[in-house]
Formats: sequence, C-alpha cells, structure tokens
Amino acid sequence: MKILIVHYRYFISGGPERYLFNLKDALEARGHEVIPFSIKNSQNVKSLYSNYFVENIGKSDEVFVEKYPKTLRTYIDLVSREFYSFGVKRKLKKLIADTRPDICYLLVYKRALSPSVIDACCNMGVPVINRISDYNPVCGASSLYHEGKFCDACFADADRSLLKKDCVKGSKLFSMMRYLSIKLSEVLKMDRKISGYVCTNGFMKEMMMRRGYDSRKLQVVPTFFREKPEYAVVDKSMRSDFDILRLLYIGNIDESKGIYDLVEAMEILKRRTSAFHLSIVGGLHKKENQRMLELLAQKNLTGHVSFEPFRSDGRVFEYYLDNHVTVLPARWSENLPNTLIESLYFHRPVIVPQWGSFKYTTDLSVAFYYQALSVNSLADTLGEIMTNPLLITGKSNACEAFFQANFAERTHLDSLLNLFNNTLHNKNEDF
Repeated sequence: MKILIVHYRYFISGGPERYLFNLKDALEARGHEVIPFSIKNSQNVKSLYSNYFVENIGKSDEVFVEKYPKTLRTYIDLVSREFYSFGVKRKLKKLIADTRPDICYLLVYKRALSPSVIDACCNMGVPVINRISDYNPVCGASSLYHEGKFCDACFADADRSLLKKDCVKGSKLFSMMRYLSIKLSEVLKMDRKISGYVCTNGFMKEMMMRRGYDSRKLQVVPTFFREKPEYAVVDKSMRSDFDILRLLYIGNIDESKGIYDLVEAMEILKRRTSAFHLSIVGGLHKKENQRMLELLAQKNLTGHVSFEPFRSDGRVFEYYLDNHVTVLPARWSENLPNTLIESLYFHRPVIVPQWGSFKYTTDLSVAFYYQALSVNSLADTLGEIMTNPLLITGKSNACEAFFQANFAERTHLDSLLNLFNNTLHNKNEDF
C-alpha cells in the first residue's frame, strides 16, 4: 500500500513526530511505501520528497509563532494557513499526481498547512484518515482546559466562549481568527470530506461525539511503543527494596501537567513519613526549571525530591527501572502521554487521576487512582501505597499483558491497516 502521511513537521520535536517516524519505520518494515508531505525546515530528516514540501510561514526556519519574522509575508501566511492555503493545496496535489498514493494519513495540519490539504486529497480521489493527537476538533484552544480546570463551554455556545475567554494565547485577535477558521471549515464541510478519524483514547471519541461527529467514523487506536533491541534485553523486574517508596515524574514543568500539585502532595506526605523519594525529570525552559528548584528549597523538600533535565543518551529506561511507580498528576484531561505507555512497558504501574483520558487508557490492574485536582487525595493514595507496597508488585506483574493488549506495535498496526483497508474497500464499492 502507498500511504501519504501529512504532518506539519518532519523532525522530532515532540510526541506526534516520534509517532510519525516510528510509524513510518513500522509500515516500511511490513512492505508498505510511505510518502511524506510536510514543511521545509533545516532540521528535517532527509526525504526523497522534500522538494514537494512547502515553505514555512514567512519563509522562516523557526518553529514557534512568536519567533517568526515580523514581516508582511509572515502575516499573510499566518492568515492563509489558519483559513485556507491555495499554495499548500497546489503543492500537495502535485505530490499526489506524481506518486499516486492509495490513502492519506493526516496528522497535524491546522494553522501550519491549513485545511486545504483535505481538499487536495479529495480532488485527487485519495481518501483521508485523520489522526487526532489533541482536542483541536472539539476545542479552539486544543486542550479543553482554561484557567486551571476542565472547560467545555464551547460545546454549549457553538464556540463563542473562545471569543469571550480569549482562549488562544490570551489574544482577542488570535481567538477571533481561530473562531472564524472553525466556522469556515464548517461552511466548507471539511469534516464530511474525511473518511475516518483515529482517536488515541476513548475520552477523545466521547468528546467528539458530544460535538456532533459521526460515531461511525471514530475509531480508537491508541499510540504504540516501538521496542528497541536494547530495551528488549533489559530486566524489567520490579525492584524489591520498598523501605523507601521511589516515585518518578517525567514531563514538562507546567501547571497543566499537575507538577505543582505533586510537589504540594509531597509536602503533605513529608508530615506523615520520610520514607519516600520523588525524581522529577524534564523541563524544557530554564525559567520553569529555576522556579521548580526554588520551590523545592522553599518547601524544604530537597532531601526528598530531586530534579534533573531530560537525558539524551538513549537510556531513558533507567529512570523507570530506578523507581517503583510513575506519577502523572495532570490537571487537564490529557490525550495519551508517552510517559504512561513507556512506564507500563517497563513494568512500572502509574498513579493517575480518575478522569479524562486516563479512564480509558488505564485500569485498576496497572494503575492507582486518586480524585482529580485534589492534592489531598493524591497524598492519601501515596500514603496507602506506602502502607501496602505489595500492591505495586501485583500491578507491575500485570503491566506486560496490559501493554501488549493496548500499546504494542503489532496491535496498533493491525488496527490501523484494517481501517485503511476497509476505507479503500468502501471507496471502491462507491464507484
């Protein structure tokens, strides 16, 4: 099968790109041909099809909007990519004409490539399957999160809350552009032109159904973990020393990730016991990292909590093996964090809030639950684990089966290719 994959970046900068390249390798290993379409950037992985890629906004090599050059070209590109880019459409149609793919797997495209990529595929007779990696289809801010809590206000007022709350970058202008682009896509009936959607979790499917998406087009196919040879030979056995409960947090230092709630829970736990240690790993920005270090010192937690940046030597698995449990204390509903999948792969249970995507991506066999947004509930859950550490061993033993059933490469590819084949079969029947 010849599979066109459309995504706004062709270098690894986050989870969606890791998925893109892992999937490309896995599909090619099964004999499929992958044809990428993306945006030009000096960091891009080399591709035979790079000449078909489109220029970045403002012909810039930057990744983030705030770093784009302040030129007329930039502002024109920002508007066209938000609403509809005929230039992107022409480029993609040329690639399709020259390569004749069977199907398009559409990843992230909004505001960087524009919805015109959907029309390019439809005009050329190529069915589109759209993978949803954030809450963009149901929320103009892509997060279902506003001012520290879950927000679905736009469900009830046809997205007008997007304007009332200035949800996009806190800007009235950007929020107005987002609102108008949503309405333009509705007028152009873009959603009807998409043959199917891949949701990474059941909560996303639930939210999309609430916004009126056809449930028959929604299929849950969780992200997969691509096993490396060096991971396969690692001893994933749970460490047996429970004298000190060793906790792990991997992720950005960001309020929505719940990291500050976790630190507060550590402060509560410290009043009850000293037999714990939390390893915080992550942080992309120096300012947030410094704030975290100052907070730990202020709360006298430096003896119980350590903080270090991500390692880039390929031995990330050591973080999991050195600890008993991974904590994902998210304040927002999350999509499907790679940390969760990696932790289960390395047989480490997780501590998660009992809401949002976690209701669908975990169960009691591998997870400890606490009440969402409650620091006291999180501290209580940690305390209960400490009084009965054998619970960790039981959940650790269940991780392998849960991982294979939900997040293994074979499971993902079988489901995805079955969806592709069914889509192509239905297309042929229509003719």
